[in-house]
Amino acid sequence: MSPKQYFSALLRPHEAFDGWTPSVAVAVAVVALLCVLNAASVAYAGDAVAGEVSGTVTVDNPERPPDWMCESPDANAGAFGDCDAPETTQKPLRPAAIDAVDAVTLKAAFSPFAWVLLVASLFVVVSRRAGGSDGDALGGFRTGLAGGALAAVPGGLRALARPVLVERALVDWSHPGTLDGVGTAAVRALFPDGPLWLAVVLVSGAWSAAVVYGGALDDDDRAGSGAAVVAVLAFVAASGSAVLGNGGWTAAPGGFGLLLIAAGVVGVVGSYTFIELSKNHELIGFRGKRHVEPRGWYVALHRIGAAVAVAAGFVLLDGHALV
Repeated sequence: MSPKQYFSALLRPHEAFDGWTPSVAVAVAVVALLCVLNAASVAYAGDAVAGEVSGTVTVDNPERPPDWMCESPDANAGAFGDCDAPETTQKPLRPAAIDAVDAVTLKAAFSPFAWVLLVASLFVVVSRRAGGSDGDALGGFRTGLAGGALAAVPGGLRALARPVLVERALVDWSHPGTLDGVGTAAVRALFPDGPLWLAVVLVSGAWSAAVVYGGALDDDDRAGSGAAVVAVLAFVAASGSAVLGNGGWTAAPGGFGLLLIAAGVVGVVGSYTFIELSKNHELIGFRGKRHVEPRGWYVALHRIGAAVAVAAGFVLLDGHALV
């Protein structure tokens, strides 16, 4: 497929997706580039923030044992460490700021991919495939994955704008003189505010939602109202930082968020198999088993729960603030 088709999908999604689905291989490549761009954006802004941090703070000397140990008869023998070491020492503030922004950068490297997985999950649960077989769900997931990857491209506007706006805000920025305080302040400085940033977030989010709507509307297994629901949820996920202070940063462990996303995706595409395996496990020890199939609403309920897990993982990964 020519690059012109992909540009058309971004500029005229309602027309471009008519009978056409982007290649999954191209989608994966696009998402990978967006992840690199997003991480580089946060890393560049983080370097600017950390460069503004200076000074030291007085902390307890970790090399000196507690007083009660030094007062012991064995202290003179050096059994507990160097009791002649000073009680306090000076620790620079900049490393604490660097560690804090590095944690944000790591999450930023996964956020675009997490958003695309969330959109793909919504493609499945807000369609007639939700209560069907796992094969049908996988087909819908692939369609959502391809469409969501293109819809994530407008998020690059935020990645390009973040370093510029962060550097502008650093002119009047000051940081606290404590290790915990400077780390928190450094993270907050990575999330710009003001009308220009708000405009970038809302415009890019609306653009992404329009692409999602065009891709979802072309799917024969989804009504127009379902496509609108997917588009609205995609917009909320992409623009959550616009209405949340400091980007809505949760500071939650990113690894747990990734685990939730992975488990949720497996649930979205494999709920039918999971139900079948659970049923057979529960019937162990019974005779005269008869084959029963789960109703569509029951399968759909499992898939909705799995999509909620993907959304929760996306939030814990701070994707709403970093995508």
